[in-house]
Amino acid sequence: MHIKVKKASGVIENFNAMKLLDSLVRSGASREQADEIIEQVVSQVKPYTSTKKIFRLAHKYLRQFNRASVLRYSLKNALMRLGPTGYPFERYVGELLRQYGYRVRVGLIMDGKCVRHEVDVYAERDREAAFIECKFRNSAERTPDVKVAMYFHSRFLDLRAAIGRRAGKKQYRGWLVTNTRFTSDALQYGSCSGLILKSWRYPEKEGLEQMIEEKKMYPVTVMSGFTSAQMRKLMEHRIILMKDLAAMAPRDIARLLSVSEKRAGDISEQADQLCFC
Repeated sequence: MHIKVKKASGVIENFNAMKLLDSLVRSGASREQADEIIEQVVSQVKPYTSTKKIFRLAHKYLRQFNRASVLRYSLKNALMRLGPTGYPFERYVGELLRQYGYRVRVGLIMDGKCVRHEVDVYAERDREAAFIECKFRNSAERTPDVKVAMYFHSRFLDLRAAIGRRAGKKQYRGWLVTNTRFTSDALQYGSCSGLILKSWRYPEKEGLEQMIEEKKMYPVTVMSGFTSAQMRKLMEHRIILMKDLAAMAPRDIARLLSVSEKRAGDISEQADQLCFC
């Protein structure tokens, strides 16, 4: 179908039903369920409908089939709700890398050859070590550009020059990670300079989304209904993952979030469905 839709960036493009289908199936919906959802969504898509509205419609109909699938489908927006500061995202990236066998430290001050630097995440695995810069964005329009990549690359080179003298056989790499996407020139610079860039669906089949889904490392922000105060409580107690909630007894959830045992049981059940299905 050739209906124009409007992306969050303001770009106008043709509505892509296959893209929506892939997203729904990745979330856990069956092909039959996804086809039915798309049929309902398409009936309400008018020219220049926003992709945000299409997301809300798909989310609404997906809820009819499976709550865990609804939560997975909310992942991109959930990452944007990890703010308002970047620190929860840094901790989240650290926890994600631990699942891939890295030894991780978050929020370090390290000496470079010339100056000292703040390092968001430092990760080691076997003979590999990484200085990781996390760029949290609370809006899809705010994409890290080539200036961000170049600035981080210069910092990485200064750090590597200082630590390389005692590195032995370790290979040191610079990682730049964002919860949205990079501009095309940032990707080009990263590829040329040897930086590892990780973002939503980049690199293909190895992007942030795929890493999260492979290890079921869903943030607590995929679940709607938490107040700002409750979200602060979770962050203060370093409960960033749905896995953390799934491991808690409902009575402990009720006590921490000041909710009824019924609501706590519902939270626990959703966490179980998402992490262990």
